[in-house]
Amino acid sequence: MTAAAAGTGRLRALLGLGLALGLAFGPGPAARAGAPPPWTSFQDCLEAIRRQSPALPDWTVRSSPLVYPARKPAYDAAGHPVLDPQGRPLSLPVTLSGRIFFPPAWRQPDGAPMALVVYAHGTELKKDAVPSAFGGQEWMLGAAAAAWFGFAVAMPDLPGAGADAAAFHPYCHAESLAHAVVDGIPAALRAFADAPCLAGHPCAWDGRLFLMGYSEGGYATLAAVKELEARPGPQALTGSACMAGPFDLSGAMRATFIDPLELYPRSYYLPYFVRGYHSVCGPRLDPLEVFAPVLLAAGPDGDILSWTDGAQDGLEVDDEVGRRLGMAPDAISLRRMFDPPWLARELLDPAYPASDVRALLAENDLDSGWAPTRPILFRHSPDDDNIPYANTLVTLDGLGQAILRAGGDPARILFPLPIGRAGDHISHTEGAVLAIPSAFAWFYYGMPDPGPFARLWPQRDLNGQGLFPLRGDERRQVHPDPPGAAQLP
Repeated sequence: MTAAAAGTGRLRALLGLGLALGLAFGPGPAARAGAPPPWTSFQDCLEAIRRQSPALPDWTVRSSPLVYPARKPAYDAAGHPVLDPQGRPLSLPVTLSGRIFFPPAWRQPDGAPMALVVYAHGTELKKDAVPSAFGGQEWMLGAAAAAWFGFAVAMPDLPGAGADAAAFHPYCHAESLAHAVVDGIPAALRAFADAPCLAGHPCAWDGRLFLMGYSEGGYATLAAVKELEARPGPQALTGSACMAGPFDLSGAMRATFIDPLELYPRSYYLPYFVRGYHSVCGPRLDPLEVFAPVLLAAGPDGDILSWTDGAQDGLEVDDEVGRRLGMAPDAISLRRMFDPPWLARELLDPAYPASDVRALLAENDLDSGWAPTRPILFRHSPDDDNIPYANTLVTLDGLGQAILRAGGDPARILFPLPIGRAGDHISHTEGAVLAIPSAFAWFYYGMPDPGPFARLWPQRDLNGQGLFPLRGDERRQVHPDPPGAAQLP
């Protein structure tokens, strides 16, 4: 059996396990509409959509494209935000796209109200691998959730793709991604009235709004939650699921970038990150200064800039980097990708604390400096091989501290639920298979009562020790299996 086949088999086994432990739940479509159910589980529904895609019959799921006006942050020539006289960041107009999925007409009676879930997809390098074009894989999960759970699921194309394909994707730039998600909400709500796929079978919004995403989509979702929470007036957000994202760029992710021993499985993230920030912040992160000369050298196969222009997917970029560095494409030392003088000047101690790159990364950290008020589900595998688990632990600590300072109760707002245990070797991709359907389930059941999760929060003073220690067995003590773990694997 090839490694790829073995990996596919493991993913299928994990999905089967997840469904057996609680993803194939709910009353099912027939219980609401009285029609014969075409599927007996979420997995059946997902497989039906996979087989039929992209020509989805209306009896499976209804969908329409979204095109909407949005904002992108304005930056000056030096790479700093442009502010108005009151010190507020200015933005520029941009047109973005996406897709919205509605349940089939037999699943919901005409006019029956439903919740809206805005689901931000993960990283895609190819310009057309986005929901508006039925590209990539995640749109199938959104479509299946609409059909099985009865949600309206809106999936924005993240900036730099779809209708915005002429631009470069601002990878993990907080404000850019937050605007894309938040500005998609009005467009999704308008679709309840004017989406072509609803002709003759109108839908209604029930007032519940959920945001969710995994990996970069989890980062985009938490950035959007932060933007919504900062707005004055009533809060429309019901809850969110921010899963396995690189929330701590200046800490956990920087440590991954500079680790001299770690061999990273998806090296394309690094050039995509640098080029994405360069597209927003210009000279503050210049690829021609950042990357090792061997990667910038133009050859018959191109160079690191041409490999990441949106024509190749991540695996193809990994192969190109591996060939240039003489390393296996799924075991790359990220540190070797940097130009050594730049690395010493910007990312390594003792220069790092005062470097402009540290300031730029810290500007886009999401792990502190604000206090959420609405429930957030955090899911992450302790053995994630792409996005270190420390990103979620640090974020839980930082946001938990902020909530306490604001007089709130973290146990009623932050819901940490690891994907498996340390030693289960659940990878980043495998974690997505388990986490994404479980987030839809969390929304479907009205989100869990916060009481059983209170014991995840140690009773500590704000004395600098932190709510979530990061060393040794303490991780397991802070993250015991909560009640209900059998329902959300």
